[in-house]
Amino acid sequence: MLSLPPLGSIILPLALVLRPALSDYTNANTSALHDNSQNCSCYVLNSGEDSSTPEYFSFYRFWDFRTLANGPREYITAPPLVNDTQDAGEEDVWDAHVLNSDAWNVDWSIQNWSKKATEEFPTRMVNSPANIYIQQNDDDSDPFTYLTLRTSRLEDFQSAGEIENLQKNLMHVSMRMKARVVGAKGAVAGFFTFFDDTNESDIEILTDDDTDVIRYTNQPAVDDDGNEIAEASQAPDKLPAWDEWQEHRIDWFKKNSYWYINDKQVAANTYSVPREPSGLIINMWSDGGEWSGNMSVGDSAEFQIQWIELVFNTSGPVEGPDNGYNKRSVDLLEKREEKGCEVVCKVDGTKEKGSPEVVGMASGMSVSWGLFVVVGIVSMLLGI
Repeated sequence: MLSLPPLGSIILPLALVLRPALSDYTNANTSALHDNSQNCSCYVLNSGEDSSTPEYFSFYRFWDFRTLANGPREYITAPPLVNDTQDAGEEDVWDAHVLNSDAWNVDWSIQNWSKKATEEFPTRMVNSPANIYIQQNDDDSDPFTYLTLRTSRLEDFQSAGEIENLQKNLMHVSMRMKARVVGAKGAVAGFFTFFDDTNESDIEILTDDDTDVIRYTNQPAVDDDGNEIAEASQAPDKLPAWDEWQEHRIDWFKKNSYWYINDKQVAANTYSVPREPSGLIINMWSDGGEWSGNMSVGDSAEFQIQWIELVFNTSGPVEGPDNGYNKRSVDLLEKREEKGCEVVCKVDGTKEKGSPEVVGMASGMSVSWGLFVVVGIVSMLLGI
């Protein structure tokens, strides 16, 4: 089945059109944080139970954290852990030339909210900007860098790390990352869409689990009485180890959620598929509860990410449904409608990760989203 949004529901986020993506850092190599999709007007990929059926998306974003260093060993030492007195989430972010630059801040928000301890979640948790930083591979022959989110246990609280993407109007998305999780037991690494507690689709890695187990969930996972909802979550085992570098992926469509690891589908669900425009949240946390486990004082764990990729459609303003109406985005949308889907690009099986490749052009015509001619062109070119 063709999965295309109605034209009237797409709002083009202004900030993502008028500026280069994360390319103006002072570090000479931060231009690697890029969006290599200037020649594309739509994107095609295959997903789901019937992987021969193409899915089409309007927009593409790629954040590449692998080449942020000027040379080997620049980010080889992790910053010190948050200490017992730093319990207000007011600490400065490390590597501010990257993680507090104008280019970073237009796409991402580093969180500092906290929550109190309760009987069910006995450890007070505080998100700190000091738990978000850049690290580097210690092999000088391959000194790639990566974004790190950290959590650590203090005597009186758990220090955690969370970032939110400012694209809050995702309305169906294929979202991917190359990542690993390392460190002590009692922590949760999360990569998920979020609108509210009943519109959320998760990848969660629990360091209490065996390294071949990952949790895939559509919320809510418990009912009003606190009982687990069996169909909400899956936890397949015998997966590639999450403490090694793997490619993780959620495909959120209208009626289905699919989860992948290294391009292999490992879970699927039709229960509580998100229904509202959503954002992407990434976090590393613990609160001493039954789900996260209880981390020992002095221990820490890290969520390390080489790159993040989004292929998506939108609904409503980029700030999300509660933040007004973006008239200038509508103006840009009208230009996108005129162009239609003239240049079709693929995001999988490309020569370079993060660089979509043209697979077809609708020459001499303005192809709108509603025309099935796009399906025929792309299906022929992809051999499906």
